[in-house]
Amino acid sequence: MTLLDEIPETRYLQLAETLAAAIHRGTLPPGSRLPSVRSCAQSHSVSINTVVAAYRQLEDRGLIEARPQSGFYVRATLPALKTASAPSNRVEQPADDVLALIDTVFAAQQNPAFTNLSLACPQTVDFYPGGKLGADVVITVTPPA
Repeated sequence: MTLLDEIPETRYLQLAETLAAAIHRGTLPPGSRLPSVRSCAQSHSVSINTVVAAYRQLEDRGLIEARPQSGFYVRATLPALKTASAPSNRVEQPADDVLALIDTVFAAQQNPAFTNLSLACPQTVDFYPGGKLGADVVITVTPPA
């Protein structure tokens, strides 16, 4: 039984968390080389694909970097924590040109020659000739007398 068996997540996330904790504790200091994919897979009893996915997860978090033909290394500078900014309480009024654009759209929708293609079912008979199709179906389905 390994440490990975204790955490109820997917294997690669478990491994990524284990390695991230080692990086934050200083067990894997900045600039140090991570174990090769094969040796990490053997030592944690996981597949090579699991280790690759865990290393990619750590890369996405900015904790490690891949060096071509050399392996994976702990980044020299770890990403800084993001600070949250307070949301603005002020709501800005829309610009006059936005209101004019909205008026133009609503006016165009009142035009009978306008077909709104953003609707799931345009309202003109040119697109869906239901009446004509209905008559054809009745003729086709009705048995000859």
